[in-house]
Amino acid sequence: MVADTGRRQRVLLAPVTVSPTKPLTPTHLKYLLSLDLIRRATDAFADIDCAYHHTVYTGSRQVAGFWEYLERRHPGIDADALGEEDIGHLYVDHHREETAAPYAALRPVVRRAEDGWVHPVSARLLDLWEGHYRRLGMVDPELGRGRPELASADEVIDLLVRHDAGLDGRPLAAPVYLDATRKGLPLRLVMSAEGQANYLVHLLRELIPVLDRYDLVVLAHDVELRSDYRTVAHVLETLGARVARFEVPRVPLDGVTASARAGGWEGYTLGAFQDPLIERHGLAAFRLGMRLYLVAGLGRTAQESFSVKYLGRWVRRAERLLADGGAGQGAEVDVASYLTRLTGRQGYADPYRVASALLGRGADVPVAELLRVVTGEAAGAGEPVLSGVGAGGIEGQ
Repeated sequence: MVADTGRRQRVLLAPVTVSPTKPLTPTHLKYLLSLDLIRRATDAFADIDCAYHHTVYTGSRQVAGFWEYLERRHPGIDADALGEEDIGHLYVDHHREETAAPYAALRPVVRRAEDGWVHPVSARLLDLWEGHYRRLGMVDPELGRGRPELASADEVIDLLVRHDAGLDGRPLAAPVYLDATRKGLPLRLVMSAEGQANYLVHLLRELIPVLDRYDLVVLAHDVELRSDYRTVAHVLETLGARVARFEVPRVPLDGVTASARAGGWEGYTLGAFQDPLIERHGLAAFRLGMRLYLVAGLGRTAQESFSVKYLGRWVRRAERLLADGGAGQGAEVDVASYLTRLTGRQGYADPYRVASALLGRGADVPVAELLRVVTGEAAGAGEPVLSGVGAGGIEGQ
């Protein structure tokens, strides 16, 4: 069970962000709705913040490389005229270029991004995403907006070296590595000899300064980043943090599991299938059905392809569940106590277990209260995301 210390535990949910360069596919929606459910359910028994800011990662090649491509190949593009799939096609075209732009070409874009600049195409995409988040009833429809204060890369690298968690080759004009070899993991290059930092440096610049505020840090990521996040978990634990990892698999489309950069998502974006389901079953049923299908129905492994037909069945199931409301079921059970027991020792609410509890509807499940948690009507839902590094810094760590 979660330790009873006389106060609510402090939890930081630290997900890798979905870069604002592509459409939201079923994989992204499964990930985002899982995060939303972690936040809502964990808030019933712990104080939870979420560190999710797109601006932290805009200096990485994935984002800055796309922006450099847009500046070079599509100068003066009318971003406001673009839809989500239009932007996705630009992203696919960018990755079809035979040769990646050298860091010298990216450096001016990285500098502008560090100063807070966002390319108009990504700004347009974030506006479209906010509309999706509001339609889905997410706890934070402005997810990813804002700009936290970051520690400098130099501070972070120096700290890691002092704790034997990093190798700094910069004095020899060599790369920088995260060092988790004591954990049996390989060295992970995080900064090239030319000074190009990857996303892990940006992640650590955000998280390290606030570690001492939290009893638990939950790192959320997709399965393909497992090796990187095992390394990050080791680094944070070396610095004294308690760390858990939450993984989400990619959802196959027509039997194919691929990155959004490869395309193949046409017809599977939210805008392509939401309207008929909402018109037929109502917005509340659609919101709940999306959560039940993507989180519980596709499960931890998502071996089956996303299906609009099956989604429709889950939305109908959600409609019936909302109509019934679980009146009288588990009425004597306090939802916070129930979720604490369901959580066990891991310290945060597992979205699969929460969604599955609603579907199983055992005699001890407080269905009505749990529905209010899952659908966003629980007390305490909607706390603001972590907005900055704040006091403390990393010098004393």
